Amino acid sequence: MQLIIEGLALSAFTTMKATTPKGELLNDVVELVLRDEARHVTFGINYLEEHLKNLSEAEREERARFAYEACVVARERMIPKDVFHHWGWNVEEARRIYLEGEFRQMFRNLMFMRVMPNLRRIGLLTDSVRPLFEQLGMLDYENLKDDGDIDWAELSRPLFGAAG
Repeated sequence: MQLIIEGLALSAFTTMKATTPKGELLNDVVELVLRDEARHVTFGINYLEEHLKNLSEAEREERARFAYEACVVARERMIPKDVFHHWGWNVEEARRIYLEGEFRQMFRNLMFMRVMPNLRRIGLLTDSVRPLFEQLGMLDYENLKDDGDIDWAELSRPLFGAAG
């Protein structure tokens, strides 16, 4: 769950940074938050990677299934189906249109571009859950760079150049 929630946070802040003009205070603040979130993800990966090695196959499978279900919830979490229903809209059609929106696609892609490689690295893309992730189109991201290695020098550098 830690990797998925932190991946969601990274996606939200990356989306915010991408849609905020450079040089604005919000953009600078979001950059600092992104650095902090990146540290959280790396710590989680490093811990979980080691921890999962010590679990039985059944325990790893249970966590892999949980990770899949958490990804489904994260993917569907912001779809206002109750609003669609309230206004008498076709819920599945409205859901499809909503998911196809440019901002939603950017956010979802950013999230799973972070989450899937991390799940692969720690060993939670097992043979049993791979077909489920494939049905959601999420396996396209599994071979991207994971967040397990961090460039501490980059994350600790000053946000601005040397004060003159």
